[in-house]
Amino acid sequence: MSEEILKRYKIRAKKALWQNFLVNENIIENIASIIDTTDKNIIEVWPWYWALTEILLKQELESLTLIELDSDMIKILDNRILLWELESSNTNFEIKNLDVLRYIPEFSKYSVIANIPYYITSPILTHFLYKLEKAPDEMVILMQKDVWDKILDIFKDKKPKSSVIWLMMAKKSFVTEELFVAKENFVPAPKVESSVLKFVSHNKFNNIDDKDFLRIIKIWFSSARKKLIKNFINSWFEKNSILEIFNKLDINENIRWDAIWIEQWCELVDELSKINI
Repeated sequence: MSEEILKRYKIRAKKALWQNFLVNENIIENIASIIDTTDKNIIEVWPWYWALTEILLKQELESLTLIELDSDMIKILDNRILLWELESSNTNFEIKNLDVLRYIPEFSKYSVIANIPYYITSPILTHFLYKLEKAPDEMVILMQKDVWDKILDIFKDKKPKSSVIWLMMAKKSFVTEELFVAKENFVPAPKVESSVLKFVSHNKFNNIDDKDFLRIIKIWFSSARKKLIKNFINSWFEKNSILEIFNKLDINENIRWDAIWIEQWCELVDELSKINI
């Protein structure tokens, strides 16, 4: 059915928008089933040719909002609705033709399903987790697997190997890999494999100010120095102040910048934010 839609509407992927269309029906159905959508407000980001949309509309949603940047895809959607290929009689159904980074949800509780290319992975995660007043309860994100593998490094060998994107996600949500998606399941086939991730929001670190957190982790990763403490002392803090904080938190002053768990990062932010920077 998916490839039939592509042929019927002569849909061609636009390289400028990094489009690769998922056409495996079983995988599309599995993505739709990862979270319970019953009576929920669902935001689908970059639905493209609406294969997943068609499945979601058959579920008992409270609402479905589509965020699509490609105007040509909007025209195809309108045509499919006119031909009764998509029905939304029991769901509040809305289409917004805009950049997702400019979108502000109107719901107090909502979930997100998205297919995001590599180049915009971090901006979209930042938008939903940090820029909005209310973060989503859950997100199901299809992204390039190599991005997820870098995030997963922290769990390998039971040793922390932090990165900016991992820290950003860990502060706000629990993340699990739900599906591996081989590149052969896309048209055109991308050069890399993909993964479907599930994000579940938590409030474990709500006491840590987001702006302080983002500002300070940028200091942490501001250079390739191996010792975390050197990134602070050289540009921002007095050595005695940093050593005092490290001692208080029982952190070895020789620890590497990439060898601290999220709990310790947040403790550090809490202490460092008390110093005027």
